[in-house]
Amino acid sequence: MVKNPKIDNDEINLIELMCTLWKGKWKIAVAVIISLILVISYQSIKTKNFTAVTEIKPIGDLELNKFFEYNNLIATITKTNTGTNTGTGAIGTSVRVNIEGKINKFTSLRLLSIYINLLNDKSVFEDAIRKFNLLETSQYNNEQEYSEAIIRLASSIKILSPAVSADEKKRNLEASYHTINFTHHDAEKWKSVLTHVDEIANKLVKKTIIEEFNNNITFLKNNRKYELEDISTRINNQLIDYERETSDQIAYLEEQSEIAKKLGIAKNTIEVQTFGNQNALLSNVQTDSPFYLRGYEAIDKEIELIQLRKNKKAFIKGYFELEKTKRAIEQDQTIERLELAFQSNLLTDKNDFFVASINAIATKFEYNDNKKMLILAIVAGLMVGIFYVLISNALQSPRVSKKN
Repeated sequence: MVKNPKIDNDEINLIELMCTLWKGKWKIAVAVIISLILVISYQSIKTKNFTAVTEIKPIGDLELNKFFEYNNLIATITKTNTGTNTGTGAIGTSVRVNIEGKINKFTSLRLLSIYINLLNDKSVFEDAIRKFNLLETSQYNNEQEYSEAIIRLASSIKILSPAVSADEKKRNLEASYHTINFTHHDAEKWKSVLTHVDEIANKLVKKTIIEEFNNNITFLKNNRKYELEDISTRINNQLIDYERETSDQIAYLEEQSEIAKKLGIAKNTIEVQTFGNQNALLSNVQTDSPFYLRGYEAIDKEIELIQLRKNKKAFIKGYFELEKTKRAIEQDQTIERLELAFQSNLLTDKNDFFVASINAIATKFEYNDNKKMLILAIVAGLMVGIFYVLISNALQSPRVSKKN
């Protein structure tokens, strides 16, 4: 019997509390509304940031076909060098210019790699940020502070590589690409920046490719020039050596002729042994015998023939091979054909040249989630409203008691 009154009192207190809150429901509602208004006003004043994710796509096979002639020529030259490369005489020079490691084919991956490297430099983004005023100059004291802020903002731009797992490769899911990730608050300006960056980056890639090609062509031309100079030097040395060798030979023969004349040896007295067989007669000349034993008539005739030679080159060993090598290098059109093919692919007036593309239109914008703040505002408003109603009711109760 003792516990029942306490329970009744508790029930009466809970009912009274609910009644009090119900009577003050409009005050609670006003507190919630004020809380929501404050949060919404704050959100409207505060800049809405987003995270923009933009894909960078390489060129497809259709666009890569523009380089078909150039790529096919390189493949043919490389195949010729590795498959039918022939040495030519003393210096072992190939007939074709060796372009391996200097001139490369255009592939989508190679072009994309150059494009990504230019984006990672961030200078193209810095120019675009300045051009489209992503940062207001009025917010900075001087040009140096403004430039430093642009550099910091450009540095915050992330170029992320595609992350493809082994499971995704097995399932042949849609290909993933490099992406540009950036946090800002003006979507239209950022799209303009991306479009500008894409245009400038492609132009810079074209310029880079042309400079690299010209440097490599200059190297190959100089290499060919030096090779021809070396061969010409070898040919001249062969002629100089021939003159010296024939001069020494004539001096030796004249000496042997004088000895033969002194000894009265006019005819060849060197012993010759002949061996007969079914097919031929072989002579076994005793070459260790003194040369003057051949007789001065034969020696003088040999001297006369040497002095009367008109085509000296025919008697120089290896001379013809050097001439063939020099002619082959002079007639080789590999470098000139590469230049012609390159010009037809890149150096023509093509405004639509591109090696990759930033898909600015399809940029995904992920804005900050404001629903949580609204829910928190409602909860906070309820708590403040309930607290206010309870406190005000508690303060009014003693006053009512005193009046009674």
